[in-house]
Amino acid sequence: MKTFFRVLKFVRPFIGLFFIAISFNILFALLSTVFIAVIHPVLQILFNSTSDLQLTNVSALGSIKDSFYASIRSIVLVENQYESLLRLCVFIISLSLIRNITKYISSITSTRLNEKIIKNMKDTLFSKISTLSMDFYTKHRSGELISILNNDVGSMHSSIDPFMSTIFRNPVEILLLLALLLSLSPWLTFVAFSTSFVGVIVIRIATKYIRKYAQRIQQAHANSTAVAQETIYGIRTIKSFSAEKRMIDVFKKHTTDMVKDLVKVSRIQSLAPSINDLVAIISLAVVLYMGGSQVFEGTMNGADVMQFLFALFAIMSPISGLTNIPIQIQRGIVSAERVFKVLDTTESVKNGSKSIIGFNDSLVVSNVSFEYREHNPVLKNISLELGKSKKIALVGASGSGKSTMLDLLIRFYDPNDGTITIDGENIKNVKLEEYRSLFGVVSQEAQLFNDSIRNNILFGSPKATDEEIISAAKLANAHSFITELPDGYDSIIGDRGIMLSGGQKQRLSIARALVANPQILLFDEATSALDSESEKLVQDAINTLLIDRSAIVVAHRLSTILSCDCIYVFENGSIVEHGTHSELIEIENGVYKNLYSIQFAM
Repeated sequence: MKTFFRVLKFVRPFIGLFFIAISFNILFALLSTVFIAVIHPVLQILFNSTSDLQLTNVSALGSIKDSFYASIRSIVLVENQYESLLRLCVFIISLSLIRNITKYISSITSTRLNEKIIKNMKDTLFSKISTLSMDFYTKHRSGELISILNNDVGSMHSSIDPFMSTIFRNPVEILLLLALLLSLSPWLTFVAFSTSFVGVIVIRIATKYIRKYAQRIQQAHANSTAVAQETIYGIRTIKSFSAEKRMIDVFKKHTTDMVKDLVKVSRIQSLAPSINDLVAIISLAVVLYMGGSQVFEGTMNGADVMQFLFALFAIMSPISGLTNIPIQIQRGIVSAERVFKVLDTTESVKNGSKSIIGFNDSLVVSNVSFEYREHNPVLKNISLELGKSKKIALVGASGSGKSTMLDLLIRFYDPNDGTITIDGENIKNVKLEEYRSLFGVVSQEAQLFNDSIRNNILFGSPKATDEEIISAAKLANAHSFITELPDGYDSIIGDRGIMLSGGQKQRLSIARALVANPQILLFDEATSALDSESEKLVQDAINTLLIDRSAIVVAHRLSTILSCDCIYVFENGSIVEHGTHSELIEIENGVYKNLYSIQFAM
């Protein structure tokens, strides 16, 4: 129930629509009850049995019932029976028309409310996922998150949609029909509902099993979505290893598991209502026998018995809808729990409160240590400094901690120990968005979007002018190849820039980083994945950019960082050497000297 009430909190922004939906659903329930109650006057007119009124129960409910019947008779009864019948038919048609208009409005209003709630939840979930810290993404597959956003929210919708109309309408309809039943015969009402405990037991058992299978279904959904996403993303690698069949088999396994559990849920969902329907029919049959016996004995009139049977039959539908809610919403509740698990995740990297205007003096890392997993340190006691308009380089073998150091500098993560300060201020105290806006980042793999070249560059600065876009492209050595494309800057580059070469993507990535005119440039092995020709073009662009700029360069190829003001050598998560190229090359048996010798010997 806690999860259910949390879902209802998403109704708050649409409280006006919520009350409109309630009002029309209650009105529909009222008209439905009136429609059933009209049956009694119909029987009296058809069989001219006004004398039966003498047997009406003397009670508060009986008085209300009799007043209602009297009102109907005053509207439709005249001396001519045919005219009375015609009036009754017109009354029934008019009542039905109003009832169906009300039903239509309530349905549209409820659907609109449901869709707005789901949209609100999906928007909230996407916003939360987008703002969570990077450590969240290291613990979850992207396909699993996509599944939660689409499959789980969709499952919540399919469960909430019928629920929202049912919870508004059915209780009111049940209470009104129950009052009608009690006004006719309290004893028969007790008999009719004495079998209801059987349905309650069935629903309780069914709910338990559906919840278990619903959890399996949503997990299978997540697994299949993750496999599909990973296959599409890595299709080049999969095809190069002829691994299509393996990925297909994995996908089929997850979808097979999902189908099996869906069938099991369907069996329970179909069986429970069938059992309840059977119990309801038995109840009707018992009431028919006992009510008929009272008619034969003269203790109850025929019109009241028929009215009771119609009302009892009518009340079964809303009761069935209400009792089936626990079954219907189990998948939705399981999905909601998965959604709220994400929504309840707290950001490990907290936003600071202090504003920062620019980079004026230095960026200092002091005794920083970091680990992704406990007792498995990636960085150990790191200290380094970047001065204004200076360039430093981080070098070392793969896995030595260079890229992780960059992630800490732009606050994808916070260090476990030590501090990072900018112009003397701990970066944890600075507003995150303002701090990151100081940086222009170019990674080894250019992450581009399936959009135009113009919009990909604008991603770095949405308010940039065409002149600024072209200027950034020229600095990145990208303008020439862009203008050669059929649509120039409006060319669509495909998913992840698939229509561009590696060098073109990297130069476009550099232009995107430059268009915002960042004060600190970060290059994370920006040329290591390129061929010689592309590497030269990209390196020429980088060399141009580094003039009079602050920059941190992570490089595998040492030839790209010879002119840096300071080079920090990483080994197994620690800085083992630092200095200029000329200073490091003089260290006998030094790590840097060995790396340099190996590369230039080749």
